Amino acid sequence: MDRVISLLAALVGLIALAGAVLVHVNNQSREQELVAEVAALQAQVASAAPAPKPVADDGTIDALLALQKRIAALEQAQQAPSSAMAVAAPADAANIASTPAQALAAGGPTTDCIPLGTRFMGTSGDRFPLCKTKMVLKVAAVSDGLATIDGAGDVAQGSTVPYAQGCTVTVFSADTSGYAEMRVACQ
Repeated sequence: MDRVISLLAALVGLIALAGAVLVHVNNQSREQELVAEVAALQAQVASAAPAPKPVADDGTIDALLALQKRIAALEQAQQAPSSAMAVAAPADAANIASTPAQALAAGGPTTDCIPLGTRFMGTSGDRFPLCKTKMVLKVAAVSDGLATIDGAGDVAQGSTVPYAQGCTVTVFSADTSGYAEMRVACQ
C-alpha cells in the first residue's frame, strides 16, 4: 500500500510538471504572437502618418517669442522689488502718432522712459518719465483693484481716466502684490 501511495504521488507530480511546462510553452508562443502583432501595428502607424508639413513663416513664431520674452520680463519685475521695473511692450503706433503737440516736448527724454501707448508695471513710489514729454507718472499707491496715480487720483482696475496735458491713464490690473499694469496714451 505504501508503494501505491508513492507511485500515485509521483504520478501527480509528473502531471503537475507537465502542466507547468505546457503553460510555459503557451505563454512563450502568445508572447511571440503579441510582439509580432505590435511590430505590425507600429509599421502600419508609421506608414499611415502624414509627413509633417513645413511651417509657413507668417510671423507667428516671432510674435510668440516676443510674448514669451514679455511674460518673462513681467515675472521678473514682480519678483524683484525694484522701483525701476518698467516693463515695456510694443508701443501702439496710433497713440504715438496722435499725441497732441502740448503733450510732446522738445526736451523730453527718449531713453530710460516709457513710450506713450506702452503697457508697463509699477508699484507704490515708482516714478516713470514718459518719452518725448515733460510728464512723469508717479504711482502713489497700489492695492487690490485700485492704483493711485498723482494727477489722476484713484484709478480702478480696468478703468481709463484723464491725465495731464490731454492724455489718459489706463490701469489694466492692480493686485495685492502691490503692482499695477498701466498705460498712458495721448489722443
